[in-house]
Amino acid sequence: ASPCEAELQELMEQIDIMVNNKKLDWERKMRALETRLDLRDQELANAQTCLEQKGQEVGLLRQKLDSLEKCNLAMTQNYEGQLQTLKVQFSKLTNSFEKLRLHQMKQNKFRRKEVPHLKEEMPFELNNLNQKVEEFRAKSREWDKQEILYQTHLVSLDAQQKILSEKCNQFQKQAQSYQTQLNGKKQDIEDSSPEIPRLMCEPDSTCETSERDEFIIEKLKSAVSEIALSRNKLQDENQKLLQELKMYQRQCQAMEAGLSEVKSELQSRDDLLRIIEMERLQLHRELLKLGESQSTQENKKRLESSYSPSTKESEKKRKELFSVTPDPPDHEKELNKIRSHLYQEEEYHSSEQERMRNEISDLTQELHQKEITIATVMKKAALLERQLKMELEIKEKMLSKQQMSDTRYRAVRTGNAHLKGMMGDLDPGRYMSVDFTNREHSRHTSINKLEYENERLRNDLAKLHASGKSTWANQNAYEEAGRYAYQSQIKMGKSPPDISFPASLAAQHFLLEEEKRAKELEKLLNTHIDELQRHTEFTLNKYTKLKQKTHMSF
Repeated sequence: ASPCEAELQELMEQIDIMVNNKKLDWERKMRALETRLDLRDQELANAQTCLEQKGQEVGLLRQKLDSLEKCNLAMTQNYEGQLQTLKVQFSKLTNSFEKLRLHQMKQNKFRRKEVPHLKEEMPFELNNLNQKVEEFRAKSREWDKQEILYQTHLVSLDAQQKILSEKCNQFQKQAQSYQTQLNGKKQDIEDSSPEIPRLMCEPDSTCETSERDEFIIEKLKSAVSEIALSRNKLQDENQKLLQELKMYQRQCQAMEAGLSEVKSELQSRDDLLRIIEMERLQLHRELLKLGESQSTQENKKRLESSYSPSTKESEKKRKELFSVTPDPPDHEKELNKIRSHLYQEEEYHSSEQERMRNEISDLTQELHQKEITIATVMKKAALLERQLKMELEIKEKMLSKQQMSDTRYRAVRTGNAHLKGMMGDLDPGRYMSVDFTNREHSRHTSINKLEYENERLRNDLAKLHASGKSTWANQNAYEEAGRYAYQSQIKMGKSPPDISFPASLAAQHFLLEEEKRAKELEKLLNTHIDELQRHTEFTLNKYTKLKQKTHMSF
Protein backbone atom coordinates (compact mmCIF):
# COMPACT_ATOMS: atom_id res chain seq x y z
CA ALA A 1 0.00 0.00 0.00
CA SER A 2 2.85 2.41 0.76
CA PRO A 3 4.42 2.38 -2.74
CA CYS A 4 0.98 2.89 -4.33
CA GLU A 5 0.31 5.84 -2.04
CA ALA A 6 3.71 7.32 -2.88
CA GLU A 7 3.00 6.96 -6.60
CA LEU A 8 -0.42 8.54 -6.11
CA GLN A 9 1.11 11.48 -4.26
CA GLU A 10 3.69 11.95 -7.01
CA LEU A 11 0.96 11.86 -9.62
CA MET A 12 -1.09 14.38 -7.64
CA GLU A 13 1.92 16.67 -7.35
CA GLN A 14 2.59 16.41 -11.09
CA ILE A 15 -1.08 17.11 -11.79
CA ASP A 16 -0.93 20.18 -9.51
CA ILE A 17 2.21 21.39 -11.30
CA MET A 18 0.54 20.91 -14.69
CA VAL A 19 -2.59 22.71 -13.52
CA ASN A 20 -0.54 25.62 -12.17
CA ASN A 21 1.41 25.86 -15.41
CA LYS A 22 -1.81 25.85 -17.40
CA LYS A 23 -3.24 28.54 -15.12
CA LEU A 24 -0.17 30.70 -15.68
CA ASP A 25 -0.42 30.17 -19.43
CA TRP A 26 -4.11 31.05 -19.42
CA GLU A 27 -3.46 34.16 -17.33
CA ARG A 28 -0.75 35.29 -19.75
CA LYS A 29 -3.01 34.68 -22.70
CA MET A 30 -5.86 36.55 -21.02
CA ARG A 31 -3.58 39.52 -20.32
CA ALA A 32 -2.37 39.55 -23.93
CA LEU A 33 -5.96 39.40 -25.15
CA GLU A 34 -6.94 42.24 -22.81
CA THR A 35 -4.06 44.39 -24.10
CA ARG A 36 -5.10 43.61 -27.66
CA LEU A 37 -8.69 44.51 -26.90
CA ASP A 38 -7.57 47.79 -25.35
CA LEU A 39 -5.49 48.57 -28.44
CA ARG A 40 -8.42 47.74 -30.70
CA ASP A 41 -10.69 49.98 -28.62
CA GLN A 42 -8.18 52.81 -28.95
CA GLU A 43 -7.95 52.26 -32.70
CA LEU A 44 -11.74 52.30 -32.97
CA ALA A 45 -11.90 55.54 -30.99
CA ASN A 46 -9.25 57.10 -33.23
CA ALA A 47 -11.12 55.93 -36.32
CA GLN A 48 -14.36 57.42 -34.99
CA THR A 49 -12.64 60.76 -34.33
CA CYS A 50 -11.16 60.69 -37.84
CA LEU A 51 -14.59 59.97 -39.29
CA GLU A 52 -16.09 62.86 -37.34
CA GLN A 53 -13.34 65.18 -38.60
CA LYS A 54 -13.94 64.03 -42.15
CA GLY A 55 -17.65 64.63 -41.73
CA GLN A 56 -16.92 68.17 -40.55
CA GLU A 57 -14.64 68.70 -43.55
CA VAL A 58 -17.37 67.44 -45.87
CA GLY A 59 -19.82 69.87 -44.28
CA LEU A 60 -17.40 72.77 -44.77
CA LEU A 61 -16.88 71.79 -48.39
CA ARG A 62 -20.63 71.67 -48.94
CA GLN A 63 -20.98 75.13 -47.42
CA LYS A 64 -18.27 76.39 -49.76
CA LEU A 65 -20.06 74.84 -52.72
CA ASP A 66 -23.34 76.49 -51.69
CA SER A 67 -21.64 79.87 -51.35
CA LEU A 68 -20.02 79.48 -54.77
CA GLU A 69 -23.36 78.61 -56.35
CA LYS A 70 -24.94 81.69 -54.78
CA CYS A 71 -22.11 83.87 -56.07
CA ASN A 72 -22.53 82.41 -59.55
CA LEU A 73 -26.25 83.21 -59.50
CA ALA A 74 -25.51 86.79 -58.42
CA MET A 75 -22.97 87.12 -61.21
CA THR A 76 -25.48 85.92 -63.80
CA GLN A 77 -27.98 88.52 -62.59
CA ASN A 78 -25.41 91.34 -62.83
CA TYR A 79 -24.30 90.28 -66.32
CA GLU A 80 -26.82 92.28 -68.36
CA GLY A 81 -26.28 95.49 -66.41
CA GLN A 82 -22.51 95.22 -66.82
CA LEU A 83 -22.90 94.64 -70.55
CA GLN A 84 -24.96 97.79 -70.91
CA THR A 85 -22.44 99.83 -68.93
CA LEU A 86 -19.63 98.49 -71.09
CA LYS A 87 -21.53 99.42 -74.25
CA VAL A 88 -22.03 102.95 -72.93
CA GLN A 89 -18.34 103.21 -72.07
CA PHE A 90 -17.34 101.96 -75.51
CA SER A 91 -19.63 104.49 -77.16
CA LYS A 92 -18.08 107.26 -75.07
CA LEU A 93 -14.61 106.08 -76.01
CA THR A 94 -15.50 106.02 -79.70
CA ASN A 95 -16.86 109.57 -79.46
CA SER A 96 -13.74 110.77 -77.66
CA PHE A 97 -11.51 109.09 -80.23
CA GLU A 98 -13.47 110.75 -83.03
CA LYS A 99 -13.05 114.14 -81.37
CA LEU A 100 -9.32 113.57 -81.02
CA ARG A 101 -9.13 112.53 -84.64
CA LEU A 102 -10.87 115.71 -85.78
CA HIS A 103 -8.59 117.84 -83.61
CA GLN A 104 -5.52 116.13 -84.98
CA MET A 105 -6.82 116.41 -88.55
CA LYS A 106 -6.94 120.17 -88.14
CA GLN A 107 -3.39 120.42 -86.80
CA ASN A 108 -1.62 117.55 -88.62
CA LYS A 109 -2.39 117.23 -92.33
CA PHE A 110 0.12 114.48 -92.93
CA ARG A 111 -1.68 112.13 -90.41
CA ARG A 112 -5.09 112.24 -92.10
CA LYS A 113 -4.87 108.80 -93.73
CA GLU A 114 -3.53 106.64 -90.86
CA VAL A 115 -5.73 107.73 -87.97
CA PRO A 116 -9.17 107.25 -89.65
CA HIS A 117 -8.10 103.81 -90.80
CA LEU A 118 -7.47 102.77 -87.18
CA LYS A 119 -10.68 104.42 -86.02
CA GLU A 120 -12.69 102.49 -88.60
CA GLU A 121 -11.30 99.14 -87.39
CA MET A 122 -12.45 99.53 -83.77
CA PRO A 123 -16.27 99.63 -84.30
CA PHE A 124 -16.03 96.76 -86.79
CA GLU A 125 -14.26 94.58 -84.18
CA LEU A 126 -16.79 95.61 -81.52
CA ASN A 127 -19.64 94.51 -83.80
CA ASN A 128 -17.93 91.15 -84.35
CA LEU A 129 -17.52 90.64 -80.60
CA ASN A 130 -21.19 91.50 -79.99
CA GLN A 131 -22.26 88.99 -82.65
CA LYS A 132 -20.15 86.26 -81.03
CA VAL A 133 -21.61 87.04 -77.60
CA GLU A 134 -25.12 86.63 -79.07
CA GLU A 135 -24.09 83.31 -80.64
CA PHE A 136 -22.82 82.09 -77.26
CA ARG A 137 -26.14 83.09 -75.68
CA ALA A 138 -28.08 81.09 -78.28
CA LYS A 139 -25.83 78.07 -77.64
CA SER A 140 -26.40 78.38 -73.89
CA ARG A 141 -30.17 78.39 -74.43
CA GLU A 142 -29.95 75.25 -76.56
CA TRP A 143 -27.83 73.55 -73.89
CA ASP A 144 -30.39 74.47 -71.23
CA LYS A 145 -33.14 72.84 -73.31
CA GLN A 146 -31.02 69.69 -73.71
CA GLU A 147 -30.43 69.66 -69.97
CA ILE A 148 -34.18 69.79 -69.28
CA LEU A 149 -34.72 66.86 -71.66
CA TYR A 150 -31.97 64.83 -69.95
CA GLN A 151 -33.49 65.56 -66.55
CA THR A 152 -36.90 64.30 -67.67
CA HIS A 153 -35.26 61.18 -69.06
CA LEU A 154 -33.46 60.61 -65.76
CA VAL A 155 -36.75 60.98 -63.85
CA SER A 156 -38.35 58.34 -66.07
CA LEU A 157 -35.36 56.04 -65.52
CA ASP A 158 -35.69 56.50 -61.75
CA ALA A 159 -39.34 55.50 -61.93
CA GLN A 160 -38.43 52.39 -63.95
CA GLN A 161 -35.75 51.46 -61.43
CA LYS A 162 -38.20 51.80 -58.55
CA ILE A 163 -40.67 49.52 -60.33
CA LEU A 164 -37.93 46.96 -60.98
CA SER A 165 -36.77 47.09 -57.36
CA GLU A 166 -40.35 46.44 -56.19
CA LYS A 167 -40.59 43.47 -58.55
CA CYS A 168 -37.27 42.12 -57.26
CA ASN A 169 -38.50 42.40 -53.68
CA GLN A 170 -41.65 40.49 -54.60
CA PHE A 171 -39.62 37.77 -56.30
CA GLN A 172 -37.35 37.53 -53.28
CA LYS A 173 -40.30 37.13 -50.96
CA GLN A 174 -41.75 34.40 -53.19
CA ALA A 175 -38.37 32.66 -53.36
CA GLN A 176 -38.03 32.76 -49.57
CA SER A 177 -41.52 31.29 -49.16
CA TYR A 178 -40.72 28.54 -51.68
CA GLN A 179 -37.44 27.84 -49.91
CA THR A 180 -39.18 27.50 -46.57
CA GLN A 181 -41.66 25.10 -48.16
CA LEU A 182 -38.80 23.07 -49.66
CA ASN A 183 -36.97 22.96 -46.33
CA GLY A 184 -40.14 21.80 -44.59
CA LYS A 185 -40.63 19.08 -47.18
CA LYS A 186 -37.00 17.99 -46.85
CA GLN A 187 -37.40 17.71 -43.10
CA ASP A 188 -40.58 15.69 -43.58
CA ILE A 189 -38.73 13.36 -45.97
CA GLU A 190 -35.84 12.97 -43.51
CA ASP A 191 -38.26 12.28 -40.66
CA SER A 192 -40.12 9.73 -42.74
CA SER A 193 -36.93 7.96 -43.96
CA PRO A 194 -37.55 4.79 -41.79
CA GLU A 195 -41.00 4.48 -43.38
CA ILE A 196 -39.64 4.33 -46.94
CA PRO A 197 -40.56 0.65 -47.58
CA ARG A 198 -44.11 1.44 -46.61
CA LEU A 199 -44.15 4.50 -48.85
CA MET A 200 -42.77 2.50 -51.78
CA CYS A 201 -46.20 0.96 -52.06
CA GLU A 202 -47.77 4.45 -52.36
CA PRO A 203 -46.08 6.08 -55.34
CA ASP A 204 -48.94 8.46 -56.13
CA SER A 205 -48.31 10.83 -53.20
CA THR A 206 -44.57 10.98 -53.90
CA CYS A 207 -45.25 11.71 -57.57
CA GLU A 208 -47.54 14.55 -56.61
CA THR A 209 -44.93 16.02 -54.28
CA SER A 210 -42.25 15.68 -56.97
CA GLU A 211 -44.52 17.42 -59.50
CA ARG A 212 -45.14 20.20 -57.04
CA ASP A 213 -41.42 20.54 -56.45
CA GLU A 214 -40.79 20.69 -60.18
CA PHE A 215 -43.49 23.33 -60.56
CA ILE A 216 -41.93 25.39 -57.77
CA ILE A 217 -38.49 25.02 -59.38
CA GLU A 218 -39.88 26.20 -62.72
CA LYS A 219 -41.40 29.23 -61.02
CA LEU A 220 -38.09 29.97 -59.37
CA LYS A 221 -36.32 29.66 -62.73
CA SER A 222 -38.77 32.12 -64.30
CA ALA A 223 -38.17 34.53 -61.41
CA VAL A 224 -34.41 34.20 -61.93
CA SER A 225 -34.82 34.89 -65.65
CA GLU A 226 -36.87 38.02 -64.88
CA ILE A 227 -34.18 39.19 -62.47
CA ALA A 228 -31.56 38.64 -65.18
CA LEU A 229 -33.65 40.70 -67.61
CA SER A 230 -33.92 43.50 -65.05
CA ARG A 231 -30.15 43.38 -64.60
CA ASN A 232 -29.65 43.63 -68.36
CA LYS A 233 -31.98 46.64 -68.43
CA LEU A 234 -29.94 48.29 -65.70
CA GLN A 235 -26.76 47.65 -67.68
CA ASP A 236 -28.36 49.21 -70.76
CA GLU A 237 -29.27 52.26 -68.70
CA ASN A 238 -25.69 52.47 -67.49
CA GLN A 239 -24.49 52.45 -71.10
CA LYS A 240 -26.93 55.24 -71.94
CA LEU A 241 -25.61 57.27 -69.04
CA LEU A 242 -22.08 56.73 -70.32
CA GLN A 243 -23.12 58.01 -73.73
CA GLU A 244 -24.65 61.09 -72.10
CA LEU A 245 -21.40 61.68 -70.21
CA LYS A 246 -19.50 61.53 -73.50
CA MET A 247 -21.91 64.05 -75.02
CA TYR A 248 -21.32 66.42 -72.14
CA GLN A 249 -17.57 66.00 -72.52
CA ARG A 250 -17.87 66.97 -76.18
CA GLN A 251 -19.94 70.00 -75.25
CA CYS A 252 -17.30 71.03 -72.71
CA GLN A 253 -14.62 70.71 -75.38
CA ALA A 254 -16.68 72.89 -77.73
CA MET A 255 -17.07 75.47 -74.97
CA GLU A 256 -13.31 75.42 -74.43
CA ALA A 257 -12.73 76.00 -78.14
CA GLY A 258 -15.12 78.96 -78.07
CA LEU A 259 -13.36 80.38 -75.03
CA SER A 260 -9.98 80.05 -76.73
CA GLU A 261 -11.36 81.96 -79.74
CA VAL A 262 -12.69 84.72 -77.48
CA LYS A 263 -9.34 84.86 -75.72
CA SER A 264 -7.48 85.24 -79.02
CA GLU A 265 -9.89 88.00 -80.05
CA LEU A 266 -9.33 89.78 -76.75
CA GLN A 267 -5.56 89.53 -77.23
CA SER A 268 -5.84 91.03 -80.72
CA ARG A 269 -8.02 93.76 -79.30
CA ASP A 270 -5.46 94.49 -76.59
CA ASP A 271 -2.76 94.71 -79.24
CA LEU A 272 -4.84 97.22 -81.20
CA LEU A 273 -5.46 99.27 -78.07
CA ARG A 274 -1.75 99.32 -77.33
CA ILE A 275 -0.95 100.43 -80.87
CA ILE A 276 -3.56 103.18 -80.63
CA GLU A 277 -2.17 104.29 -77.28
CA MET A 278 1.37 104.45 -78.69
CA GLU A 279 0.17 106.51 -81.64
CA ARG A 280 -1.78 108.77 -79.31
CA LEU A 281 1.32 109.38 -77.20
CA GLN A 282 3.33 110.19 -80.30
CA LEU A 283 0.62 112.59 -81.49
CA HIS A 284 0.48 114.16 -78.04
CA ARG A 285 4.23 114.75 -78.08
CA GLU A 286 4.10 116.17 -81.58
CA LEU A 287 1.20 118.41 -80.58
CA LEU A 288 3.16 119.71 -77.63
CA LYS A 289 6.18 120.37 -79.81
CA LEU A 290 4.08 122.09 -82.47
CA GLY A 291 2.26 124.15 -79.87
CA GLU A 292 5.52 125.28 -78.31
CA SER A 293 7.04 126.11 -81.68
CA GLN A 294 3.93 127.97 -82.82
CA SER A 295 3.71 129.89 -79.56
CA THR A 296 7.37 130.89 -79.76
CA GLN A 297 7.06 131.92 -83.40
CA GLU A 298 3.90 133.94 -82.75
CA ASN A 299 5.47 135.62 -79.75
CA LYS A 300 8.54 136.51 -81.78
CA LYS A 301 6.45 137.86 -84.63
CA ARG A 302 4.26 139.90 -82.33
CA LEU A 303 7.18 141.26 -80.41
CA GLU A 304 8.97 142.15 -83.62
CA SER A 305 5.83 143.71 -85.05
CA SER A 306 5.20 145.62 -81.81
CA TYR A 307 8.77 146.78 -81.35
CA SER A 308 9.41 147.73 -84.98
CA PRO A 309 7.14 150.84 -85.04
CA SER A 310 8.34 151.92 -81.63
CA THR A 311 11.98 151.67 -82.72
CA LYS A 312 11.20 153.55 -85.92
CA GLU A 313 9.41 156.29 -84.02
CA SER A 314 12.22 156.51 -81.48
CA GLU A 315 14.77 156.83 -84.26
CA LYS A 316 12.68 159.51 -85.94
CA LYS A 317 12.33 161.37 -82.69
CA ARG A 318 16.01 161.12 -82.05
CA LYS A 319 16.74 162.42 -85.50
CA GLU A 320 14.30 165.23 -84.91
CA LEU A 321 15.87 165.94 -81.55
CA PHE A 322 19.31 165.97 -83.04
CA SER A 323 18.18 167.97 -86.02
CA VAL A 324 16.00 170.43 -84.19
CA THR A 325 16.45 171.29 -80.53
CA PRO A 326 12.98 172.09 -79.27
CA ASP A 327 12.05 173.24 -75.85
CA PRO A 328 12.72 170.83 -72.96
CA PRO A 329 9.04 170.53 -71.85
CA ASP A 330 7.94 169.39 -75.37
CA HIS A 331 10.69 166.80 -75.40
CA GLU A 332 9.56 165.38 -72.05
CA LYS A 333 5.95 165.11 -73.23
CA GLU A 334 6.95 163.14 -76.28
CA LEU A 335 9.06 160.79 -74.15
CA ASN A 336 6.14 160.16 -71.79
CA LYS A 337 3.87 159.33 -74.74
CA ILE A 338 6.42 156.87 -76.08
CA ARG A 339 6.75 155.20 -72.66
CA SER A 340 2.99 154.84 -72.23
CA HIS A 341 2.69 153.34 -75.71
CA LEU A 342 5.44 150.82 -74.96
CA TYR A 343 3.79 149.88 -71.64
CA GLN A 344 0.43 149.24 -73.34
CA GLU A 345 2.05 147.04 -75.96
CA GLU A 346 3.83 145.00 -73.26
CA GLU A 347 0.54 144.47 -71.39
CA TYR A 348 -1.14 143.34 -74.60
CA HIS A 349 1.65 140.81 -75.27
CA SER A 350 1.48 139.46 -71.70
CA SER A 351 -2.32 139.00 -71.92
CA GLU A 352 -1.97 137.12 -75.22
CA GLN A 353 0.73 134.88 -73.71
CA GLU A 354 -1.54 134.04 -70.76
CA ARG A 355 -4.40 133.24 -73.13
CA MET A 356 -2.16 130.86 -75.12
CA ARG A 357 -0.99 129.18 -71.91
CA ASN A 358 -4.59 128.65 -70.78
CA GLU A 359 -5.48 127.07 -74.14
CA ILE A 360 -2.47 124.73 -73.91
CA SER A 361 -3.41 123.74 -70.32
CA ASP A 362 -7.00 122.96 -71.43
CA LEU A 363 -5.70 120.77 -74.24
CA THR A 364 -3.37 118.93 -71.85
CA GLN A 365 -6.26 118.32 -69.43
CA GLU A 366 -8.40 116.86 -72.22
CA LEU A 367 -5.55 114.57 -73.26
CA HIS A 368 -5.04 113.49 -69.65
CA GLN A 369 -8.73 112.59 -69.32
CA LYS A 370 -8.56 110.55 -72.50
CA GLU A 371 -5.47 108.76 -71.18
CA ILE A 372 -7.39 107.90 -68.01
CA THR A 373 -10.28 106.44 -70.02
CA ILE A 374 -7.89 104.33 -72.11
CA ALA A 375 -6.20 103.08 -68.91
CA THR A 376 -9.57 101.99 -67.51
CA VAL A 377 -10.31 100.11 -70.73
CA MET A 378 -6.94 98.35 -70.48
CA LYS A 379 -7.64 97.38 -66.87
CA LYS A 380 -11.00 95.92 -67.84
CA ALA A 381 -9.38 93.93 -70.65
CA ALA A 382 -6.79 92.57 -68.18
CA LEU A 383 -9.59 91.55 -65.81
CA LEU A 384 -11.35 89.76 -68.67
CA GLU A 385 -8.14 87.87 -69.48
CA ARG A 386 -7.78 86.80 -65.85
CA GLN A 387 -11.37 85.67 -65.76
CA LEU A 388 -10.92 83.59 -68.92
CA LYS A 389 -7.81 81.95 -67.45
CA MET A 390 -9.73 81.10 -64.29
CA GLU A 391 -12.58 79.61 -66.32
CA LEU A 392 -10.13 77.49 -68.32
CA GLU A 393 -8.61 76.15 -65.08
CA ILE A 394 -12.08 75.38 -63.71
CA LYS A 395 -12.95 73.48 -66.89
CA GLU A 396 -9.71 71.50 -66.68
CA LYS A 397 -10.71 70.49 -63.15
CA MET A 398 -14.14 69.49 -64.44
CA LEU A 399 -12.57 67.31 -67.12
CA SER A 400 -10.33 65.64 -64.53
CA LYS A 401 -13.40 64.94 -62.37
CA GLN A 402 -15.21 63.46 -65.37
CA GLN A 403 -12.22 61.22 -66.09
CA MET A 404 -12.20 60.06 -62.46
CA SER A 405 -15.93 59.26 -62.64
CA ASP A 406 -15.37 57.36 -65.91
CA THR A 407 -12.58 55.29 -64.35
CA ARG A 408 -14.77 54.52 -61.33
CA TYR A 409 -17.66 53.50 -63.52
CA ARG A 410 -15.41 51.24 -65.61
CA ALA A 411 -14.02 49.61 -62.47
CA VAL A 412 -17.55 48.97 -61.17
CA ARG A 413 -18.58 47.63 -64.55
CA THR A 414 -15.63 45.21 -64.69
CA GLY A 415 -16.44 44.08 -61.13
CA ASN A 416 -20.05 43.46 -62.09
CA ALA A 417 -18.98 41.53 -65.19
CA HIS A 418 -16.61 39.43 -63.08
CA LEU A 419 -19.38 38.70 -60.59
CA LYS A 420 -21.73 37.79 -63.40
CA GLY A 421 -19.15 35.40 -64.86
CA MET A 422 -18.55 33.77 -61.49
CA MET A 423 -22.27 33.34 -60.95
CA GLY A 424 -22.73 31.98 -64.48
CA ASP A 425 -20.00 29.34 -64.02
CA LEU A 426 -22.05 27.59 -61.35
CA ASP A 427 -24.67 24.95 -62.17
CA PRO A 428 -28.09 26.71 -61.78
CA GLY A 429 -30.09 23.60 -60.91
CA ARG A 430 -27.83 22.37 -58.13
CA TYR A 431 -27.26 25.91 -56.87
CA MET A 432 -31.00 26.45 -56.51
CA SER A 433 -31.59 23.10 -54.91
CA VAL A 434 -28.82 23.57 -52.32
CA ASP A 435 -29.16 27.15 -51.13
CA PHE A 436 -31.49 29.37 -53.14
CA THR A 437 -31.78 32.00 -50.43
CA ASN A 438 -28.06 32.82 -50.53
CA ARG A 439 -28.14 33.14 -54.30
CA GLU A 440 -31.17 35.42 -54.20
CA HIS A 441 -29.51 37.48 -51.49
CA SER A 442 -26.31 37.86 -53.56
CA ARG A 443 -28.32 38.80 -56.66
CA HIS A 444 -30.34 41.29 -54.69
CA THR A 445 -27.14 42.84 -53.33
CA SER A 446 -25.65 43.03 -56.84
CA ILE A 447 -28.82 44.72 -58.16
CA ASN A 448 -28.74 47.15 -55.25
CA LYS A 449 -25.10 47.87 -56.04
CA LEU A 450 -25.95 48.58 -59.65
CA GLU A 451 -28.76 50.89 -58.53
CA TYR A 452 -26.36 52.66 -56.19
CA GLU A 453 -23.86 53.11 -59.02
CA ASN A 454 -26.61 54.47 -61.28
CA GLU A 455 -27.61 57.00 -58.62
CA ARG A 456 -24.00 58.04 -58.16
CA LEU A 457 -23.57 58.53 -61.92
CA ARG A 458 -26.74 60.62 -62.00
CA ASN A 459 -25.44 62.76 -59.18
CA ASP A 460 -22.22 63.25 -61.16
CA LEU A 461 -24.29 64.29 -64.18
CA ALA A 462 -26.25 66.78 -62.08
CA LYS A 463 -23.00 68.21 -60.74
CA LEU A 464 -21.70 68.51 -64.28
CA HIS A 465 -24.90 70.35 -65.29
CA ALA A 466 -24.50 72.76 -62.38
CA SER A 467 -20.80 73.28 -63.07
CA GLY A 468 -21.54 73.89 -66.79
CA LYS A 469 -24.06 76.58 -65.82
CA SER A 470 -21.66 78.17 -63.37
CA THR A 471 -18.82 78.24 -65.93
CA TRP A 472 -21.11 79.85 -68.55
CA ALA A 473 -22.14 82.43 -65.95
CA ASN A 474 -18.50 83.05 -65.11
CA GLN A 475 -17.72 83.60 -68.78
CA ASN A 476 -20.09 86.59 -68.97
CA ALA A 477 -19.21 88.28 -65.63
CA TYR A 478 -16.67 91.10 -65.42
CA GLU A 479 -14.92 93.27 -62.79
CA GLU A 480 -16.44 92.45 -59.38
CA ALA A 481 -17.28 88.85 -60.28
CA GLY A 482 -13.78 88.29 -61.68
CA ARG A 483 -12.15 89.64 -58.54
CA TYR A 484 -14.33 87.55 -56.23
CA ALA A 485 -13.76 84.38 -58.28
CA TYR A 486 -10.02 85.09 -58.38
CA GLN A 487 -9.89 85.47 -54.58
CA SER A 488 -11.93 82.29 -54.08
CA GLN A 489 -9.63 80.43 -56.48
CA ILE A 490 -6.58 81.65 -54.53
CA LYS A 491 -8.17 80.41 -51.30
CA MET A 492 -8.96 77.06 -52.84
CA GLY A 493 -5.42 76.85 -54.24
CA LYS A 494 -3.93 77.57 -50.81
CA SER A 495 -5.82 74.62 -49.31
CA PRO A 496 -5.45 71.75 -51.80
CA PRO A 497 -5.04 68.97 -49.21
CA ASP A 498 -8.57 69.57 -47.92
CA ILE A 499 -9.91 68.51 -51.31
CA SER A 500 -7.43 65.88 -52.42
CA PHE A 501 -7.42 64.07 -49.06
CA PRO A 502 -11.12 63.10 -49.13
CA ALA A 503 -10.77 62.04 -52.77
CA SER A 504 -7.90 59.67 -51.92
CA LEU A 505 -9.84 58.32 -48.92
CA ALA A 506 -12.87 57.70 -51.12
CA ALA A 507 -10.71 55.77 -53.59
CA GLN A 508 -9.18 53.67 -50.77
CA HIS A 509 -12.63 53.02 -49.32
CA PHE A 510 -13.91 51.92 -52.74
CA LEU A 511 -10.96 49.51 -53.20
CA LEU A 512 -11.48 48.04 -49.72
CA GLU A 513 -15.17 47.47 -50.45
CA GLU A 514 -14.32 45.72 -53.72
CA GLU A 515 -11.80 43.45 -51.92
CA LYS A 516 -14.38 42.62 -49.25
CA ARG A 517 -16.94 41.78 -51.93
CA ALA A 518 -14.49 39.48 -53.69
CA LYS A 519 -13.61 37.70 -50.42
CA GLU A 520 -17.27 37.27 -49.51
CA LEU A 521 -18.03 35.81 -52.92
CA GLU A 522 -15.12 33.37 -52.58
CA LYS A 523 -16.39 32.28 -49.17
CA LEU A 524 -19.92 31.82 -50.52
CA LEU A 525 -18.66 29.75 -53.43
CA ASN A 526 -16.56 27.55 -51.14
CA THR A 527 -19.48 26.98 -48.79
CA HIS A 528 -21.79 26.15 -51.70
CA ILE A 529 -19.27 23.66 -53.09
CA ASP A 530 -18.93 21.99 -49.67
CA GLU A 531 -22.69 21.82 -49.28
CA LEU A 532 -23.04 20.32 -52.77
CA GLN A 533 -20.48 17.65 -51.91
CA ARG A 534 -22.27 16.85 -48.65
CA HIS A 535 -25.61 16.68 -50.40
CA THR A 536 -24.27 14.28 -53.05
CA GLU A 537 -22.69 12.06 -50.38
CA PHE A 538 -25.92 12.07 -48.41
CA THR A 539 -28.01 11.12 -51.45
CA LEU A 540 -25.57 8.34 -52.44
CA ASN A 541 -25.60 6.87 -48.94
CA LYS A 542 -29.37 7.12 -48.84
CA TYR A 543 -29.87 5.32 -52.16
CA THR A 544 -27.31 2.63 -51.28
CA LYS A 545 -29.18 1.95 -48.04
CA LEU A 546 -32.48 1.77 -49.92
CA LYS A 547 -30.99 -0.69 -52.43
CA GLN A 548 -29.62 -2.83 -49.63
CA LYS A 549 -33.00 -2.87 -47.92
CA THR A 550 -34.78 -3.83 -51.15
CA HIS A 551 -32.28 -6.65 -51.73
CA MET A 552 -32.75 -7.85 -48.19
CA SER A 553 -36.52 -7.81 -48.56
CA PHE A 554 -36.32 -9.79 -51.79
